[in-house]
Amino acid sequence: MSEENKTVVRQYFDRWGTQESLAPDFVAHMPGAPEPMNREAFIQFQGVILSAFPDFAPTLEDQIAEGDKVTNRLVFHGTHKGDFQGIPPTGKRVTITAITIERVAGGKIVEHWIDFDALGMMQQLGAVPAPGQDGA
Repeated sequence: MSEENKTVVRQYFDRWGTQESLAPDFVAHMPGAPEPMNREAFIQFQGVILSAFPDFAPTLEDQIAEGDKVTNRLVFHGTHKGDFQGIPPTGKRVTITAITIERVAGGKIVEHWIDFDALGMMQQLGAVPAPGQDGA
């Protein structure tokens, strides 16, 4: 079952921004979100990301599965071409690392946890000074 679950998750990341792999009762746990997101809220969130970074896409670097859970190490790349959290488009290309865990049941992703380098992304966009910069 673990190999089948890895395939479900791999296909999801190959088509990131689509919803075919998400179960109707899907729940996402995101850093900074006040509560878990249901399927519709998560799809909306992906839309916000894709409107700001239209070429945003993950590269799956590592994948480990046990039972109904699949853990992934990803690198997302995208170009900042739209407003994002009050930051006007910069045209900058960003690289964001992430670790995710997906729980799979019935061939669909039912639960998703993600931890990503939000600080690094904001530094790349120039919204937060990088280490060694004075911020002035």
